[in-house]
Amino acid sequence: MSSDEEDRQIQVRPTFAKKRKEKKDVVFYTNFEEVLQKINAFGPYQIFCFIVILYASIEWAGNSTFMHILGSVEPDWNCTLSNNQTVRIVAPTNNSSCDYIKKNCASLAPIKENLEFFSLVGQFQLICDDSNKVEYIEIIMAGSSLIGSIVGGHMGDHFGRQTIFFTGELLIIITSMMCTAAQSWIAFAVIQGVNCFIYGVIETTSLTMMMEFTSNKYRVIMVNAFQWPIAYMASALIAFLTKGWQTYFVFLNLVSSPLAIGFMLFLESPRWLIARNELSQACDVLNDIAHQRWNNTKAKFTTKDISAIHKTEKQGFYWFYHLFSTKRLAKQSCLQIVSVLTYAMVSNTYLYTVSGLHDSAIMFTFLDGVFRLFVPIIIVTFDLMVPSFGRKIQFLGSLVIEGILFGVVIALMATGTCTYDSKAVTILVVITTMINDCIFWINIVQITTQRYPTVIRCIAFGFLHSFRHIGAIIGYVILRPLLTSNWPTGAFVIPEAMIVITIFIGFFFQPETKGKALMDQMVEANYGRLENELPRALIRLAAGHKVAQMEMREVYRKELEQAKAAELKGEKVESPWVFKEKTEGGPEVGNYDKEK
Repeated sequence: MSSDEEDRQIQVRPTFAKKRKEKKDVVFYTNFEEVLQKINAFGPYQIFCFIVILYASIEWAGNSTFMHILGSVEPDWNCTLSNNQTVRIVAPTNNSSCDYIKKNCASLAPIKENLEFFSLVGQFQLICDDSNKVEYIEIIMAGSSLIGSIVGGHMGDHFGRQTIFFTGELLIIITSMMCTAAQSWIAFAVIQGVNCFIYGVIETTSLTMMMEFTSNKYRVIMVNAFQWPIAYMASALIAFLTKGWQTYFVFLNLVSSPLAIGFMLFLESPRWLIARNELSQACDVLNDIAHQRWNNTKAKFTTKDISAIHKTEKQGFYWFYHLFSTKRLAKQSCLQIVSVLTYAMVSNTYLYTVSGLHDSAIMFTFLDGVFRLFVPIIIVTFDLMVPSFGRKIQFLGSLVIEGILFGVVIALMATGTCTYDSKAVTILVVITTMINDCIFWINIVQITTQRYPTVIRCIAFGFLHSFRHIGAIIGYVILRPLLTSNWPTGAFVIPEAMIVITIFIGFFFQPETKGKALMDQMVEANYGRLENELPRALIRLAAGHKVAQMEMREVYRKELEQAKAAELKGEKVESPWVFKEKTEGGPEVGNYDKEK
């Protein structure tokens, strides 16, 4: 058989392999969800950000919650009498022991031998008349975080979410190290106040960025980076190994130092850049995420591809007022205020009542992390696997369970069956708080993400966190004193009343947000996303028309520039289009002039 005959047989030989359909790339994008799908909504880059925030929480929790438990541990005391004899005063000190100290002790020193952890209380003798100084420190730290959240919200929406990350984290580490040199509780409070201010800024901007980096499906995972179970367990381990508050802060910051490198690799939120009409920078970020060093999707974006996403509107100076600027936003903002205050009340009751759960403050901190470890995993699994497990169901369901459990606590205390520090009450409060922190708070964050547009979303989160810190201050001033008053049940009645109010308001006014796309502009905050009002095909057609118009404008602009350039050379041009025809189809301009 000749070679020609073999070639003919090869050509007619049938093939049975299925033809692969050519994947058509989207020429332009009508919403940011399509962009996320193209770059991978939960790829290596998003996972990297999740791990960095999870690691950063060790530093954040180690500083901001230090005074709640570890910093308030009281040691036993050596009382030196006037005859140089010593008397051991067992902690915690009460009114009678304080009276004895005032009348008989020439000097007082903490007993460090066999002490589990030497705290700030032991260092600066914050007992008796100075026992309220611990509360002052906590209020200063909460107030600083409150101001930081407000400032961070405005910075994030006006200058970008990523602007403060690297320098902010570096300043947190520096101020945390500086507090080890504090010679008084005032110096410690001031330094930690600065630390918490910077933390408030970073917490607000980082949470907003994490919510915008991924799609609706995976946001429940990203928000769990801020749950702190690993942070509490790591803080407990550091406290166990260091034994003292100064060494504790040294090693806390040594562990967290590599974060500076991690935050340097964070990119700006492309969703915010598009909303601000900074399309060129948005393309750079999207192409970086899609690059093989990260998500490796081989997607390539140009400003023309994403130009249809941005809705043109007047860019004003957005601030807290805009959270109430429309009826829709005002209603949601009022609901968020009530919800966050309820969350803060329940969480604070936990801190005041459960601190006696274990004789060891370190073990209590460790168990606090363990309790928080499993509930988020269950919620993430249900949220991803069960589509009908919506935000409103989780929001109201968690509140109903909390209300029932606190109702049982109130009944036990009102009847005199249990005291606030009994094991039965402790178990009920622990379960309530885990639901509060791991379900209720997660849904508050996700609802906030969906209900506020991108241009004010960071302000909304700053607003959210500021009221959380206001709730903490209210707890310090009102709830904690109630536990030692003649009406300790009141420390549970007030949160219970807030839970009931939030259930009522949420049932009637909280819409379901699961599966709904995020809004980007203020006009959407009043009327909703455009694609929710019109069919997708019509929107794509309108977007295509917009892109085509932009292309034609660019062509006409270039033609007009050519005509003007010719006029400057002395050529007679009646119109740019006549000039175009003569330069393209007719004789050359130079010859045309010569003929004239």
